[in-house]
Amino acid sequence: MSSDERSTNDVMVLAGEQSGDVHAANLVKALAERVPNLRLSGMGGQLMAEAGVEILHDIGEISIVGFAGIPRIYPKLKKIKKDLLRRIQDHKPKAVIFVDYPGFNLSCARAVRKLPNPPKCIYFITPQVWAWWKGRARTIADVFDLALNIFPFEPRIFNELGGKAMFVGNPIAYELRDAPSKESARLSLGISMSDKVISLLPGSRLKEIDSHVDAMVDALKIIHAQSPGLRFLISEAISLPDGYVANRLKSSGIEIRAVRGDAAKVIRAADAVVVASGTASLETALLGVPMVVLYAGDIFFYSLVRYFLLQVDYISLANLLSGYEAVPELCQKQVRAQPIADALREVLMDDDVRARQVRAFERIQNTLEGMNPYECAAAHIAAELGYEAQDALHE
Repeated sequence: MSSDERSTNDVMVLAGEQSGDVHAANLVKALAERVPNLRLSGMGGQLMAEAGVEILHDIGEISIVGFAGIPRIYPKLKKIKKDLLRRIQDHKPKAVIFVDYPGFNLSCARAVRKLPNPPKCIYFITPQVWAWWKGRARTIADVFDLALNIFPFEPRIFNELGGKAMFVGNPIAYELRDAPSKESARLSLGISMSDKVISLLPGSRLKEIDSHVDAMVDALKIIHAQSPGLRFLISEAISLPDGYVANRLKSSGIEIRAVRGDAAKVIRAADAVVVASGTASLETALLGVPMVVLYAGDIFFYSLVRYFLLQVDYISLANLLSGYEAVPELCQKQVRAQPIADALREVLMDDDVRARQVRAFERIQNTLEGMNPYECAAAHIAAELGYEAQDALHE
């Protein structure tokens, strides 16, 4: 059915976790400015609700910590999927916009396409098919009318498989456009520009903290014994219980200042960062601070991923985007005090090592910075649904 034949102005938006709620809320705000009379409903959280989305299923119902929680919420996800499909069949929205959350969203999108007269299916923030299950790339190309990517090399993957994909900019790069300078970050933290500072970013989930923080702190003890004048910071994500990270530091024997909910400031204030693999490594690269990346987790899951599912040579986005090992990566048994201290000392003290990292980060910055991903995605969605001419995207 063409967009002209489908009279409804309903659009459903599906996000499945806190980060997706943020991205979806920003997207629907931009989309509503272009198409003011849209009626929005879907799965999400408080931010989506505040942006005008009628929340049919709250993401609080399906929140989990780690992979061990998946079996617990599976029956709930199955029930939600069944209800959403019924609503789509009954109310015939013009489009369903899927945001991140690939396991559920891909399953749901495949089912939507099997409905009679299905709506447009649009994916914003596609899964990293170039790193993980490559079969997902073909599924996305086949199932979705439009895929909106946040890395510039991704559209080619889907387009070569017959899909329709576009790069819309990177939300992390866009969010960091107003990040504080090193000077202002240190001023707000009461740190002198003459101080040498190391920052720790152990992760945003309890399991990540438990896997990384003790080795990180023990590495700082080694560094402190050799260079007692260094200053130490650690980021405590707002997704963690208040004081959880700070309480882990009480018996450390060295002064490590915990800063809650302002990772960009903690990174920018540093001369070197030790960071758990994930989006924080990309954030650190975009802020231009030399780093060491760690990954420690469940040994069974890591072995499964490393030898059967992972399709790339690196675990950090900084290295994946660089195409080579621009930053040191320590995995599993390497996540111990001495290896971290050795890698950190080199990153902190060796000017050539630091310069090589900074050059790599500048290339990443040049690739990702500049575009507003939400405005760009909204423009492409509006055009896909027939609300705007494609020519308007280039005005």
